[in-house]
Amino acid sequence: MGATTGIAWTDSTFNSWWGCTKVGPACDDCYAEGVDKRTGENHWGHGAPRRLLSEHARNEPYRWQKQADKFFAEHGRDRRVFTLSMGDLFDNEVDPQWRMDHCEVMTDCDRLRWQICTKRVSNIVKMAPVSWVDEGWPQHIGVLVTVVTQAEADRDLPRLCELKERFNIPWTGVSYEPAQEGIDFTNHLFGPDGLDWVIFGGKSGPKWNDRPFSVEW
Repeated sequence: MGATTGIAWTDSTFNSWWGCTKVGPACDDCYAEGVDKRTGENHWGHGAPRRLLSEHARNEPYRWQKQADKFFAEHGRDRRVFTLSMGDLFDNEVDPQWRMDHCEVMTDCDRLRWQICTKRVSNIVKMAPVSWVDEGWPQHIGVLVTVVTQAEADRDLPRLCELKERFNIPWTGVSYEPAQEGIDFTNHLFGPDGLDWVIFGGKSGPKWNDRPFSVEW
């Protein structure tokens, strides 16, 4: 987590906690889990405790908010913030209060352009703050869903497009990485509820652990 990152499609990452449970093929060889294990701890899997970060770390976006004018002057746009890079906002095993506190920070920091990335689109309505779903989705917060197979796309993208239209989510997209096969996005790219963004990439890491990948996908 930090003000800078090597992730090409964002500027910063923000986590209130570490930990998650694998739910699909995109989770194999999870980078975040590897980082966690290198600390000598284990916050991954069913029943594993999630690690709440320090108050200082959880308040980092407020400092970015204060720097918003400077960032805009330097880059010509607002800071993009990917959340969570070390977990999933809609994880079933996260303390609901942690999630509400995290969402409060996001709501408050409206000079940041938030990029929620989740593998649990079916949890959004029941876990997002009531104010977001009943009173109006914050227009500085968008949603990405990770899909890496056609089956996942067929299951999750209609849900995401329906949520975009239902709650007026300002933008939605797909994290199609690490891609595992070709996916046809045609039915989800057009119209007011269509996807705004597709992030495409293969698996990185040791050569012995490579997966097949084709730019033609």
